[in-house]
Order: sequence, then C-alpha cells, then structure tokens
Amino acid sequence: MRRPTTTTVRTASATALCLLAALVTAAPVTAAPSVTPPAVTDARETGGTGGTGGTGQPTVRVRGGGGATLTKDFSGMEGDLVRFEVDARTDLNNAPGHARGRFHVTHHRPDGALVADFEGTLDCLAAGGRTAITTGVVTGGSAPWFPDLTLVGSRVSLTVQDDGRNDRLGWLWGAFGIPVSDCQGTVPFIRTDTGNFTVRG
Repeated sequence: MRRPTTTTVRTASATALCLLAALVTAAPVTAAPSVTPPAVTDARETGGTGGTGGTGQPTVRVRGGGGATLTKDFSGMEGDLVRFEVDARTDLNNAPGHARGRFHVTHHRPDGALVADFEGTLDCLAAGGRTAITTGVVTGGSAPWFPDLTLVGSRVSLTVQDDGRNDRLGWLWGAFGIPVSDCQGTVPFIRTDTGNFTVRG
C-alpha cells in the first residue's frame, strides 16, 4: 500500500489527519499501548459529576476513550484504526489556562502498522450540553508514517459529543499547519465504534 502524497496528507489532516494518531485505537489493534490519562487530583477538581470545584462553580469535565475506523472521507486512509483517550476538567467553562488534563491518540493502518502515537496536556475546555471542545499541546510521541512531521510542541483540538455508547469525535492538528486557538474546535465528524466518553458541562 503506497503512502499518501503531500497533497493527500494535508487534505486528510485538515479533516482530521486521519487522526494521525494521538489524542483517542480500535479494539482490533491490541499491540498498541493504551495509556489511560492520569486522574486529576488538584484540590480544585474534586467535584464529581454535577459537583463544584473550589470556585463554587459546576465542574466541567470530559473523559473516556474510544476508537473509530476511518471512512472513505479520509483519502488514502480508509479502514485505518484510530483511538482517543481524554481526561480534562475545569471549574471555569471556556477559560484558557484553567483547564487541566491529558490526552493520548493512536492511529494504525488496517495491517497494524503504526501511523502515529502521541500524547499531551490539555489547557482549555469548553462544554455545552453533551458536547465538549478541549485544546492542548503534544508533549511526546511519534508519527512513523510522517517522518518529517514535528509533533512535540504542536497544538491540537479535540471535540467530543457524548451520545450514549456511539459517541462522535472531531479533531484539528496544528502539526499540519492548521491554526488551533484556545478552545477552538470543529464539528464531531466521525462516530466511534468502541469505547465511551462522558461530557458534563
């Protein structure tokens, strides 16, 4: 299977880089490491679902993990398996600098070959109803399928729509030249087929 051209890569990344792989892999890929983001233990963030943090405001949170199979909309990567894991919370909805959390993303070809595996910190979170947008920075990982790509230090955006057991995801990758501002997101354009996310906002 030939690798995608530069044009294909940029097109796919704009829609979601075919998930390049680092911020939530489907069940069939068992060889990929699955890192569960550590629970946030800051004193301000002890409120549970419907609880409040140190500010007295309702705690806004998105957490969970889920995988999806890329569709024909992802040129050159149809059938690839991606997985995202997210755990972020804040007491101040849509307030840059107040959110805290982690994310991990993996992306594999149908034959198991690694496209990308990366993780990082989340620093902005905004939620309304059952939809949340969170943004952050890649702190580690690699993308063997894109050897010239600089991942670490790039910004990412993840959108999660909590829709029962078949949630929806959307993403933006700054590493592909897409500007990502605090809490800027996109529509959740792909439905998960494994895992589960919860959003409380």
